[in-house]
Amino acid sequence: MRGLVLVSLFLSACTLTLEVVYPGHRITGLRTQGTYCTAYDTQVDFAFDLEGRLDGLEFFWLPEGVAPDRARPQERYALFGPIHAGRVKGWLEVTPEGEVLAVSLTSSGSLSLRLQGIIVEPLPDRRLWLKGYTGGLAGSFVRAANRVRPDSSPSCDPAW
Repeated sequence: MRGLVLVSLFLSACTLTLEVVYPGHRITGLRTQGTYCTAYDTQVDFAFDLEGRLDGLEFFWLPEGVAPDRARPQERYALFGPIHAGRVKGWLEVTPEGEVLAVSLTSSGSLSLRLQGIIVEPLPDRRLWLKGYTGGLAGSFVRAANRVRPDSSPSCDPAW
């Protein structure tokens, strides 16, 4: 009995703390411009609203109908650096063949981030997907509300 009381006193003096960490961010309203040029390079504009703060952001420039978990390595790009809450705007510079030449974004309270890009195979319709990271934990995939279609007209000037 004395041993049981001693064990009870020992266990009551110990504290076990479990902390569940949720990626403290939410990406909503991801949209892109509707077209990209087939005759020359295009800066495909995007914007989304961010709640919380991101430590990193992964971009997926995919053919329409391809899910991000099936993206090939050359179809994704990750950038790291603080991205703060608010409206986030940027662009991916893409060639008619689907090569991403650069990525740029700005958000309130963050520095402008510019990165060199990746190469993807050309397919006509594409869609932008994002995945945010906070504290090393990934959030869910966020799909742009619209797809990006090629424009082969001689006066192609995709405005947003």
